[in-house]
Amino acid sequence: MSFHYLLYIVAVPEINLPKELQEFPDFPYPKEWTTSYITRQQCLQYLNMFTDHYNLRPYIRTNTFVRDVRPFKEDDENSLVRWLVTFSPVNKLSEVKTEVFDSVLVCNGHDSEPYSPNIPGMELFEGRIIHSKEFRHEEHFEGLRVAILGCNFSGEDISMHVAKFARKVFVCHRRDPKYFPPSLPKEIEQRPPFVRLNKDSVVFPDGTSENVDAIIFCTGYQYAFPFLKDDIITMKDRRIQPIYKHMFHIEYPNLIFIGIARMFLYFPIFHEIAKLAVLALAGKVKFPSQEEMKAEDEVDFQLRLKEGNPPSNAHSFGDDFSRQFRYNKELAKLGGFDPLPPVFEMLFLDIADERHMNLPHCNEISYRVTGPKSYVCLNPEKIKSRKSKAENIVKD
Repeated sequence: MSFHYLLYIVAVPEINLPKELQEFPDFPYPKEWTTSYITRQQCLQYLNMFTDHYNLRPYIRTNTFVRDVRPFKEDDENSLVRWLVTFSPVNKLSEVKTEVFDSVLVCNGHDSEPYSPNIPGMELFEGRIIHSKEFRHEEHFEGLRVAILGCNFSGEDISMHVAKFARKVFVCHRRDPKYFPPSLPKEIEQRPPFVRLNKDSVVFPDGTSENVDAIIFCTGYQYAFPFLKDDIITMKDRRIQPIYKHMFHIEYPNLIFIGIARMFLYFPIFHEIAKLAVLALAGKVKFPSQEEMKAEDEVDFQLRLKEGNPPSNAHSFGDDFSRQFRYNKELAKLGGFDPLPPVFEMLFLDIADERHMNLPHCNEISYRVTGPKSYVCLNPEKIKSRKSKAENIVKD
């Protein structure tokens, strides 16, 4: 069987982890990029370098609007389902084309469709409101009083950038204080999520308010698959069904999602996901029955709920940092290949600790992976939360 893919790239992720944890295992970052924390521009450059190195551009059709993706069954009952993909060039939407594909990999990710809550009084607010997706220049908030709603990775990073210029920053969140970075700069004040807006202020649950000139929603993103009808997938509270291992459609295993799972080591684990996808399309993966896959997915979902996660965290790996590495081992077992080496988890957990205790300066620290179970910190004098654990880890 020949495989045909329709691919498109929609976004470059925000980088808040060092490049040692954010590179494809078979394509290291340039050696001249000596600092661990790179810019978004460098990340884009890296993706372009990867694309050119493997000569992928002839297989990527850009500026294409995908209208519809639906299964197509030929007369032969034993044949696999194929896919009718209907699309148009973005500069000529009146021109509608349809092609048949053996399989479809849905790679539009989850950081494309911003989620902004509908808060009472938004129409009255006279200041500026943006989503974190639109955030580019912290200097645009010079001298302003700014309220930031949501404080996960984006909220933490943006609040610190804005605090360099703003007169006051209110970080509004519902995180447990014991998980909130104690290293947050004193210029940033923590408040609960605001529940109402006036023309020049935000109102908190206890009725108190603060005057603000701008609001930044760091409230995440929604999954969006407008080209897939409800009889193919369903979504409720950001849970997508019927999906196995956060990637395989249970009824149509040649419909594969790359980018449903979120909040983990994106490039390395997406590399593993892609590896498993290729093996599955080549018929080298033995799947459980549909009933078993559905049951396993439900067990995973119920366990997350039992652990205190909301339903919207059905595909999130940010609540328990070790969850992503257990997931990686599950993918490797299913595909019959080795999981990521232990150094990924070791370094990730140390960096998470450093970010928590040294948020304003954690991205000044650089690392070098020295083996499958070892790494070194190149400037340990900057570490605030601990001595360099590189002194205590297993050497190869």
